[in-house]
Amino acid sequence: MTPSIAAQMARVQALPDRDARNEKRDFHRYELKFRLPIGLIPDLRSAGEPYLQRDPHAVGREDGVYTVRSIYFDTEDLQFYFEKLDSVKVRKKLRIRSYDRPEAGPPAFFEIKRKHGRRGYKERLCLRWEQVAPALRGDDEILADRPFLERRVLQRFRYNIERKDLRPVVLITYEREPWIGQDDHGLRMTFDQNIRSLYNPRLDQLFDEEGLNQFEDSHFVLELKFNDRMPTWMAEMMRNFDLKSHSYSKFTHGIDAWAPHPQ
Repeated sequence: MTPSIAAQMARVQALPDRDARNEKRDFHRYELKFRLPIGLIPDLRSAGEPYLQRDPHAVGREDGVYTVRSIYFDTEDLQFYFEKLDSVKVRKKLRIRSYDRPEAGPPAFFEIKRKHGRRGYKERLCLRWEQVAPALRGDDEILADRPFLERRVLQRFRYNIERKDLRPVVLITYEREPWIGQDDHGLRMTFDQNIRSLYNPRLDQLFDEEGLNQFEDSHFVLELKFNDRMPTWMAEMMRNFDLKSHSYSKFTHGIDAWAPHPQ
């Protein structure tokens, strides 16, 4: 008999703390977000270009842009949504994310994001899109040859779904122009435009475009991400453009775009 997800997690959580420490060291970073008028993009891009390069995934694409598609999970009473609105310092999000990569076929990522103030921790597992539904149903053969840490991401993902009875609540889709540090690839500056959402999506609607509600058109979201310390040029850019970081969540705004929330 296959052990329950809760039983599998009990074994995972009993393992030495060394793996958890290594995992957090590998995946944590600081994130700053800014909602800004679209007209600022050229000037901000020019300010960052001497220190950045195109993200390899965007090279060769029109305007260096690709589409990001994410389905977020939450409880029926939207626990994660309200934790974000209430600025709970320690919180999490679960999502399945993919991108428009027609030349390679669409990959899919199981992601668990944890926030501790402005510092974020992310666990991520990549599968083929057709493997997502079987993986959620409990097909462990998909990961039979994967490293332990990758298997653990899926176990934790399923454990959270089972324990909190999570379901897909919103699809968030947007176009991203990504830049990374020339020397430090953990440094990122991204411009996210044309942000739109679908409330209560089915899992198989991840790549749908019909019926989405666009909730940002004249503004975009700038994200600055870095490990440990903000580089000097980035701090100067923030001062020069008088950028004030604030809490912006595509997840909560995407749900709010459908208020009152349809049932």
